[in-house]
Amino acid sequence: MRKVLIVDDDTIIRITLRSLINWEEMGFQIVADAIHGEAALAYLKDHTVDLIISDMKMPVLDGIGLLEAVSHFAVMPKVLVLSGYDDFKLVRDAFRLGACDYLLKADLNGELLRNMLEGLSKEWANEDEAGRASAAEEGREKISDSERLTAMAMGKCGLDEAFFDGDYLVVQFEIDEFQKHAGRFAGDFEGKLIKPLLEFAAQIPRVVSRCVLGTISPSRYVMLYRILDGGQYQANAVSTCRQLCSVWNNFLNLPVSAGISSKGNGAGDFHARFEEAGGWLSLHWLKGKAAVCSPWEKGSVDYLAAKDAFVRYKRLTVGLLTADEMAVSEEKQKLIAAFYRSGLSSAKQELLYLICNLAWILNESHDDIGALFAEKVNYYEKIGRLEEMGSLELWLNNYFRWVMDYAAHQNDRRQADMMSRAKHFIMDNYANPELTLGSVAGYVGLNEKYFSSRFTKEEGMTFSNYLTEVRIRKARELMEQTDLKIYEISQSVGYNSVEHFTRVFKKICQVSPGAYRK
Repeated sequence: MRKVLIVDDDTIIRITLRSLINWEEMGFQIVADAIHGEAALAYLKDHTVDLIISDMKMPVLDGIGLLEAVSHFAVMPKVLVLSGYDDFKLVRDAFRLGACDYLLKADLNGELLRNMLEGLSKEWANEDEAGRASAAEEGREKISDSERLTAMAMGKCGLDEAFFDGDYLVVQFEIDEFQKHAGRFAGDFEGKLIKPLLEFAAQIPRVVSRCVLGTISPSRYVMLYRILDGGQYQANAVSTCRQLCSVWNNFLNLPVSAGISSKGNGAGDFHARFEEAGGWLSLHWLKGKAAVCSPWEKGSVDYLAAKDAFVRYKRLTVGLLTADEMAVSEEKQKLIAAFYRSGLSSAKQELLYLICNLAWILNESHDDIGALFAEKVNYYEKIGRLEEMGSLELWLNNYFRWVMDYAAHQNDRRQADMMSRAKHFIMDNYANPELTLGSVAGYVGLNEKYFSSRFTKEEGMTFSNYLTEVRIRKARELMEQTDLKIYEISQSVGYNSVEHFTRVFKKICQVSPGAYRK
């Protein structure tokens, strides 16, 4: 078994990674997890692992710090990086420090993770250094422009000056609601998604004549648009992106949004233009699905200003997405007072910043701000139609209520999912005498006291009674189907003491284990 260490400060991500696939079937075992890089290094002092799956942004010691440390190990484990859409600079640094691959958190699903692990298993199976060097040399000879663009964007290789000769734009594309569409491709993202998507793009003459399109991840793509048309390049670039998005939607049934950078020149500008394109793409939530965003749109929100607003609205956004009535009420009063002081125009801009931050937080948790309403919403248009502060305040009050109602529903659904995971965990571990309320609560990432009350409410019995029922039911099955001795059955269902097992069995079944077997 290949040993795996998960490093992420987000409990939900750690739980998700554990539950997405059957690790042992694939030859992997998750031996531990850690909430930051320092905790991971403390574990690695006394233990060796084959694979580290690490987030990039963590408190105490981040993913880069962890990579710098493990890069000095006598034998460096393979490192798979977890990142958000705005972490590409960190991903490039990670590759320079020896990371073997990366996975966007928004793409996280069982099929993609399984594909990555299969690829790593093949690497381990072919650890012959001479063979790897030969394969790498062969790969360099055959690499396409598309692959070269991807490698340079992600920092897997140096920038080629000749590749960026002249003026250009960088575009990032994203498949909207990727998680909803991922299941259609049955785990074969390369053959059933990426290849057809690139092939359809290659049927468009102006894409072929001036563009290079590369794959960042199954949900995210990068395009270099070479400027060959002087003063008309802005309109032509937008038109080209809209045509691409339309083709992908019509023939692959995939809604795709795009973000276009300002003009760059030479290799030195590329990474900045790449990051800028991602920034513009992140604003597409304000326009709805299948939107094209660029620096030339009048009235568009500034990405960096919206990002800076995160600190101002952190308590409010957290309150909205946890349906915290008190926190939202307090922050809303402050917000409306500030709006009246600043005036209508400034208030509209700030409201767009706030909605941006809500959208980004929802997207990080595999949710979609578009799900708030049945119809597609263009927030620029909706907020633009508010002509005085009174109507803006009324709309804001209604909007906050919609968000909190949606968040409460989603939280209830997630809690139900957690209870389902808890019961699966109990079924997988009932034979362990050390299984406790605390260990199950920790597995699903909930406070022990809250988990206990929630479990009792959901199941109509306490955790202890539920576990006892599971164990006794399994014991009865073993008595009916096997010739195991009573003490062996006792141990098989999690009881160290056969006397205790006998008392519990008789209390529930009204007969002793021996009498039940007869």
